Amino acid sequence: MLDSFLRFGYHSRVDRLKNKVLVVIGGTSGLGLSAALAFAREDGKVVIVGRDKTKVGFAVKELGRFGAGFAADATSPGTATKAIQLAMKRFGGFHGLYHVAGGSGRRKGDGPLHEITDAGWEFTLNMNLTSLFYSNRAAVLEFLKQGRGGAILNMGSV
Repeated sequence: MLDSFLRFGYHSRVDRLKNKVLVVIGGTSGLGLSAALAFAREDGKVVIVGRDKTKVGFAVKELGRFGAGFAADATSPGTATKAIQLAMKRFGGFHGLYHVAGGSGRRKGDGPLHEITDAGWEFTLNMNLTSLFYSNRAAVLEFLKQGRGGAILNMGSV
């Protein structure tokens, strides 16, 4: 069966992601960590970013030699750029971005339209959209600088 896949241009499990480098914004738990671990199992290299230093340490330990990471806030304009620079320095490349950082703003005043506060609205947009804008912009700028494309996957869930 594998031979027929290879004949039609499919790569073996190991070759598919070998020498590929992914940055995961929100990669310390849930969907982000699961993706980072799956990527590493396929011999890909991963840089993860999350807000909680303890979770970052756990995730980097789980990724072993395939991973690196640091604690930072995705709503800061320089966070994704720093992660991409770490990917380039540590693993010699950058091929894709997976942005899965975000969450609920309920504790800050988000809620139903008739109850949401201005502060809740701003917090939720910043956490879920502004952070995504910053990471996507950083990725596209790096892809353009490299003169080749890459992959971007944005995920949202609450």
